[in-house]
Amino acid sequence: MDPEQDELRREIAELGRRVARLEAVLAQSEAPTEAPCTETRTRRGENLETRIGSRLFNRVGIVAVLFGVAWFLKIAFDNRWLGAVGKVCAGVVAGLGLIGWSEWFHRHDYDAFSYSLKAVGAGLLYLSVWAAWSLFHLVGLPVAATAMAAVTAGIGILAWQRESEILAFYAAVGGYLTPVLLSDSRNHEAELFGYLLILGAASMALIAVRPWPRLALGAFAGTAAYGIGWYACYYSDPQFGLTLGFAVVFLVLFAVASVAGRTLTDSRVVFVTEILNAGFAFVATIFLFSPDARAWAAFALAGFYFVLARFRRASAHDLIANCFVLAAVSFGIHSYWRTWSGAGFSSAYRAVDEEICYSAWFMVSGAILLAIGFWRKSASLRWQGLAVLCFSIAKVFLVDMRALSQGYRVLSFLGLGALLLAVSFAYQKDWLGLRGGRA
Repeated sequence: MDPEQDELRREIAELGRRVARLEAVLAQSEAPTEAPCTETRTRRGENLETRIGSRLFNRVGIVAVLFGVAWFLKIAFDNRWLGAVGKVCAGVVAGLGLIGWSEWFHRHDYDAFSYSLKAVGAGLLYLSVWAAWSLFHLVGLPVAATAMAAVTAGIGILAWQRESEILAFYAAVGGYLTPVLLSDSRNHEAELFGYLLILGAASMALIAVRPWPRLALGAFAGTAAYGIGWYACYYSDPQFGLTLGFAVVFLVLFAVASVAGRTLTDSRVVFVTEILNAGFAFVATIFLFSPDARAWAAFALAGFYFVLARFRRASAHDLIANCFVLAAVSFGIHSYWRTWSGAGFSSAYRAVDEEICYSAWFMVSGAILLAIGFWRKSASLRWQGLAVLCFSIAKVFLVDMRALSQGYRVLSFLGLGALLLAVSFAYQKDWLGLRGGRA
């Protein structure tokens, strides 16, 4: 036998064994991957059934238990089975007992049921304290408020310890329902917003250490709802200073939530919270300030968001700041022509001049945003500039064409046309290489 052929056969046999070992290893690595996929598909197939059985029935069960307890208490009240103190004590004992019982289920890994029992127990505690204050007059308002705040704080601490967002939600719902339960139809501005401030600060502290951005959105929604309701019922000009102070504190609190909450993961919820907070600040500027002071307030808000943007580098803050700049100059234009109208100028001429100023301002601001966007190679700023220019186009064709005189119409269309041609030329030249995806 030729030694070379023998050596070749040995090498081929060795290669065959190596290939066989590689195939065995590959088969072992692929086997565990297929099983979880099958298991995942099974879980997905049972997803609807699981949700109905474990979640929907769970929620309905909570409501049913609350209705049952409430109905039993009504029967007990109607038949005078218990005195006032006994009724309150029974509710408190039942609430604490349910919360204690829920811990047994938590230790046995029935977390969903455990949290549901905690929610029912907390609800009983809130109702018992409310009854002690409102129905039986056993305690005063400060004691009732302190007791409800203690219940909220206890559930919040449990949520932090258990790392449970749903428990934090239960605590927030109870906390924001407390002022409704303790309402006596009188104006308690300092007490109400001081309490909401503590509640909001506690929520922000939780999201600073837990990835719960929806808690910030819920806290903002609750605070805004109370703010709107209180303003509609009780606000008057002598309360301007205190109201403005609370408004500024709440604005800062919810604006810096995304800066402090480094663990936040759902950027969409954070973005919605920031936009709603800024929108509420804009509405508050209109309702709290006189027409002559709105421009300065909007400029102050723009400066605040520009500073905030430097800390987080968030495009949302730049967008909000630019919107406040647009609003501030618009307020200034309105105030300027309002002053001229008061000096004896015709309101018709004032309206025409004011409209052309608005059009010119939006055209110029759109061009400035585009120029800065090109200079800084910022797609966000360029899109903002394009949006403002689109608004200018809509205003020229829908408002100026009807409201302005012929001379002003010519100026408005010529200015808009020249600006749009310049912008189109810049994009056609592709100075930033946008077509190649380089900016």
